[in-house]
Amino acid sequence: MIAYFVMECGIEPYIPTYSGGLGVLAGDTLQSLADLKVPSVGVTILWRKGYTSQHLTAHGAQTDFPQTWDPSKYLKPLDIKIKIPVNGQDIYVTAWKYDMVGISGHVVPVLFLDTNLKENQPEIRQIFDRLYLAQGKDRMLQEIIFGVGGYELLKVLGYKIMVYHINESHSAFLTIGLLKDLQDIEKVRDRVVFVTHTPVAAAFDKFPIDDVKTYLKDYIKDTNMEDLFDHDQEFNLSWISLKASRTVAAVSRKHKYVSEGIFEGYKLEYVTNGVHHIRWASPHHKKLYTEFIRGWEEDPSLLRQITNVPDQIFIQAHQKAKEDLIDLVNSQTDASFSRDWFTIGVARRMTAYKRNHMILKDLDWLIDIANDFNGLQIVFSGKAHPLDGEGKAIIKEIFDAKDYVKSKTDKLKIAFIENYDMYKAKIIISGVDIWLNTPQRPLEASGTSGIKAALNGVPSFSVLDGWWIEGCMENVNGWSIGKKTSWEDIDVEPEWDPDEIHDLYNKLRYIILPTYYDSFGKYVSVMKMSVATVSTYFNTNRMVMEYITKLYLKNTLAV
Repeated sequence: MIAYFVMECGIEPYIPTYSGGLGVLAGDTLQSLADLKVPSVGVTILWRKGYTSQHLTAHGAQTDFPQTWDPSKYLKPLDIKIKIPVNGQDIYVTAWKYDMVGISGHVVPVLFLDTNLKENQPEIRQIFDRLYLAQGKDRMLQEIIFGVGGYELLKVLGYKIMVYHINESHSAFLTIGLLKDLQDIEKVRDRVVFVTHTPVAAAFDKFPIDDVKTYLKDYIKDTNMEDLFDHDQEFNLSWISLKASRTVAAVSRKHKYVSEGIFEGYKLEYVTNGVHHIRWASPHHKKLYTEFIRGWEEDPSLLRQITNVPDQIFIQAHQKAKEDLIDLVNSQTDASFSRDWFTIGVARRMTAYKRNHMILKDLDWLIDIANDFNGLQIVFSGKAHPLDGEGKAIIKEIFDAKDYVKSKTDKLKIAFIENYDMYKAKIIISGVDIWLNTPQRPLEASGTSGIKAALNGVPSFSVLDGWWIEGCMENVNGWSIGKKTSWEDIDVEPEWDPDEIHDLYNKLRYIILPTYYDSFGKYVSVMKMSVATVSTYFNTNRMVMEYITKLYLKNTLAV
């Protein structure tokens, strides 16, 4: 059995225990584990106040509020309670369960750890209130409880775990529990795989080694932990995960080279991310695929048969998805979007390296393009982390650009949908005409929003980074922005490359918009090919199968 540990988990839009891509990917992965009948259990955290509820002023200032929800409406409390000694006190941990039901009825339980128990001190009861807001010792305590508590809870519940999958390093403390029980670091490595999602070493969670030893001294007692406690006098969760794993994987081919540059001396596997094809197809595309592509639910590789669907019927599904998007935009903003105008989508976490506002860097050039084609509209969405001032400034810049454009032309419309979540994401992603992604290379470990778009026949227009380096077929299933570098080139590009900005505007002006407005049949072909070439490979069913063959089997054979 596989134990899949992940700190955030996007199971459903109304369960706000996720912030973005990592959590949504976790939900997709667990669904594929269930669909493929893989014996497994998910372990995550019950964030009682979620991540952040985003509210924007008329000028684009983001304010943040807790996400209120009632776990008892969606999760089943388990009649279990364990205690772990941490920093001189016993901390009690319980869990709630959500059953992820596969397409054939196979169930993968997902356990949400919870410390809101009367036996705990008030600060411990609240330690899992908000996702990604704790810092310092509070963050360390969260991750100790997650890793050690999750490991001990699985033992008490009787799960016979063969492989512990550390999905990003937040659960690395589980390796201490394993070493305590097995007393041999090589036996620990036989039981652990680590999938890293972070392309920047500075983002790794790390804590002073003396603090870790103090907090865990009563738990580890006389166990020799020197095999884990020897990295520069700090407990770096990513390095600990690496050292305690038999197999380590990156989340795209490019990310493999970036990660090997960080983890010098180590060779990594890579398993490129995907999305769950059923979860992310719009209702209109689900209906289309079910009618014309029998068996696509069980086997997403059959989606290559989309080329057999008549263009007119294919476009009808897209137009219905676009109408849903226009209704959302016009009900929540004053942008007055048109169903007839070419619509660009830009929606993901608002932070500096994602450069979501690149298309706005030369507004006068963009206005000229919109005027030349008699209409262009752009929908933005995404939250900035509550402590990310740069991310919040980007949102403000988008609002300022919107006001400037409105004063200059009525042929370019810009909208920002606040409080991005899984529900709104599906509407936006499936309803736009093109998906724009402009990260700073090589800082996009993989990315999955463009994969979700392709599943709904929306081509990508993206910088060549993450999954798109593997997936892009220029002028066939989408378009690239900027140059293509070698796999081994892991130098971080300048924050703003004029050549990339020029390439963005020129391809939009001279290739993409003329194809859409003047040769729509060719554009439809690109839309179809995005389904046929992307969705058939970049899905979590394929990803999970690669986890099994590249990661899990190596460990189970070693055991």
